Amino acid sequence: MLVCLVAIVGLRVNPFLLQLPFIDRTALAEEKRMYPDRRWPLYPRFLDRVRETTKDGDAIALMFPIMNWNGGYSDAYYRASYFLAGREVLPLLTWDERFHPENLHQARYIAAWAVNVQPRDTSVVWRAEGGQLLRH
Repeated sequence: MLVCLVAIVGLRVNPFLLQLPFIDRTALAEEKRMYPDRRWPLYPRFLDRVRETTKDGDAIALMFPIMNWNGGYSDAYYRASYFLAGREVLPLLTWDERFHPENLHQARYIAAWAVNVQPRDTSVVWRAEGGQLLRH
């Protein structure tokens, strides 16, 4: 019985999976790094620029053209939180579709991607990669 179980499980294992620990996956890693951003290919570069400009502990509000949580804002927000680890990414919209303008005022920076705005009391730090970084 045990032999049959081992044979059934062994025949179901994909041999490629057994090779993965031993092959060079550098190219695959770069492809997968960009995978979540196929809809917005410049977005990772924009976030990299924001990371280069800001410091750990900085509060950054995220402006994004899609202001619908499940329509794309959640993806943009969580991606920004990943790229900007060490900074506090403040959402302008939450899962319950509530807008939070107070986060604009609490933030030291505003990362506005694919949105051309300049709220009062801000200055443009730079414009590049499809977006702009503003400072309070």
